[in-house]
Amino acid sequence: MIYSISGKLIVKTRQFAAVNVVGLGIKVSITRKTFQKLPKIGGKVNLLCHFYSSQNGFELYGFFDQKERDVFEMLNSINGIGPKAALKILSEIKAESLLSAISRGKSEILTKTAGIGAKKANRIILELSDKIKNQKFSETDDNFEVDLELEEVLKTLGYKQKQIREATEKISPKLKTLQDRLKASLKILSGR
Repeated sequence: MIYSISGKLIVKTRQFAAVNVVGLGIKVSITRKTFQKLPKIGGKVNLLCHFYSSQNGFELYGFFDQKERDVFEMLNSINGIGPKAALKILSEIKAESLLSAISRGKSEILTKTAGIGAKKANRIILELSDKIKNQKFSETDDNFEVDLELEEVLKTLGYKQKQIREATEKISPKLKTLQDRLKASLKILSGR
């Protein structure tokens, strides 16, 4: 099994990175969070990995931190949630926020991810809630629910999902109210 991969970054897209390891370019599927933390092309990168083998071949999934990889592996262990669905969920919802939502039984947060309906969301909560019940979550997770409301407001103002996501990631976690986060995101979106 491959635990991690280190080398020179030769390709980076929102879906995958290619890492040159001793002259071999290795493709690694990544989350949006990992994409944002990648260095510039040519920089040194170290990714924690999950190796997946199926009848269609082999795939390598890479993560910048241990928590994200652990949550990916938990999601992947659920019947009906494969590695691609797990990666998609973690690209939409940060690992900490996802764990917080699961611990509080907030299936509506999970259903915000395309392809995850109420039935699958409830299965995820049912199967993972026991595994995570003793974990503590950071205060920044509280912003996730406010950001769901913020997303709806910004959509009605005509902003695209990609713009909204990029703006909300730049907002200080110290801003807690919808009003404060909306004001900050509008400043970011207007370029001020």
